[in-house]
Amino acid sequence: MEAGTSTEYCFFASCKSEHAFAETDLFQEENYDFCCIFSEAEYAIFRTHATRTEGFRDDGFWRTRFEDVRFSLVEADAHPLASAAEIVSASLDDVPLTGEVELESVSRTATIQFRIKTMNAKDIEMVHLADTGPIPFPNFTSEVELNVLRFSPAYVAYNAPHFADFVVQQPVDVGESVQMTH
Repeated sequence: MEAGTSTEYCFFASCKSEHAFAETDLFQEENYDFCCIFSEAEYAIFRTHATRTEGFRDDGFWRTRFEDVRFSLVEADAHPLASAAEIVSASLDDVPLTGEVELESVSRTATIQFRIKTMNAKDIEMVHLADTGPIPFPNFTSEVELNVLRFSPAYVAYNAPHFADFVVQQPVDVGESVQMTH
């Protein structure tokens, strides 16, 4: 991606592996978590098995793999919540919440917007913790042909507007020639 350009990516998460359009036995026997990222041209699919397999990541230009990809984003009236008290109140009132984090490097910026699935809220002290995922997490330092290769699934947690913590799914050695995706 050249400086001054922008690309939108849609992240779809999360589901289990299934036999799409089958009449019965919809879930696959050897099941895994499934999430994916699409842009106008590129895609990445992540399959997280109990133990890491070579099929964890599948990526490229989606037109070579799929007949069609449609983005169906629903816009809603929204407004920023300016204080911890507003966030706690909205959370306890079951208002759908979205989050946004901005990550920067010397030459790149990523703004990631996502639905908050889990919000811990405590109205006695007016404190909160957003804990959600997976979301796409960019690796700005990797030199890649396709920008979608920069992304990995990650989970995010934050309780203040100035920082967020992430757990990025990566292959981890757990024994001799055994890896897990964690």
